[in-house]
Amino acid sequence: MWFWFLQPDSHENLILPYSCLNPITRETRDYNTIDDIWKTVKDVVDAHDPKRTLGQELYYLVPLFANPKYVLDEHLFAIINEYHYVKDYNIPLGKTLNKTDAIKLDYFTIIKNELASVIRHKQEKDGRSKS
Repeated sequence: MWFWFLQPDSHENLILPYSCLNPITRETRDYNTIDDIWKTVKDVVDAHDPKRTLGQELYYLVPLFANPKYVLDEHLFAIINEYHYVKDYNIPLGKTLNKTDAIKLDYFTIIKNELASVIRHKQEKDGRSKS
């Protein structure tokens, strides 16, 4: 959500294979495959600081050890777009709550919470707090 909303400049640094510092363990690690990147993402998730959302943590830490293009999946952007279609056009997710895909409900809850967080963060960063 954070990468989708803030749209940082892309970079071509850290192209596989490479070695760099794991921001959690502070040890140099070899990254030969995308699976190696996901292992460090797991380290970030496991060490998540509850003062920030997980999305914010990943937004700031992933570029320190990986090119974000390796972990950003077009499928995730499609789900974010679907969230906005459902919300903006009042399209139901399912015929009833019991017949609605539980995973999609989880995705939409995460998107809603992360979107609120990234908007608040951007407003504070830009000096416009929403009180």
